[in-house]
Order: sequence, then C-alpha cells, then structure tokens
Amino acid sequence: MSHGEDRVIVSSGATAGLSAAHHRDFPEIRAEGESPADAASQLVHHLTRALDTALTDWRRSAIEQAIADVKAYSQQA
Repeated sequence: MSHGEDRVIVSSGATAGLSAAHHRDFPEIRAEGESPADAASQLVHHLTRALDTALTDWRRSAIEQAIADVKAYSQQA
C-alpha cells in the first residue's frame, strides 16, 4: 500500500526557505510552508476547499483520495 510518497511532490518554494507541495493528480493546486510537512498541511486545506467545486462524484472521490495521500505523506515526513 502506498502512503502517498509517490503522489505528493515537494520542492523548493518561490521564496527562499519555503517548501512547495502539490499532488501528482492536481498540479494546479499548490501550497507553500516553512517545511515540507507544513506545505503538505497547507495543501490539505487547499484540496479540502476544492471539494466545494467538485461537480461529480468521480472528481470528489479523486480529491478525497488526494487528501488521504497528502495526510499519509505528512505522517511519514
């Protein structure tokens, strides 16, 4: 079972000292934080807000899976 490590991409942020994170399936939803774990936590918030605009069950399910992946990543980080 994957714990999200292969689905969550963390890199250097736009500002020095920050980390950026996004989910492989939702590259348009990005978050920054002071550490990879903080960026992942912020990403969970952004993905949760994206649920409001999910018009289909398939899209909602995909976002919920991404949230689970990012939470799993955060627990491993």
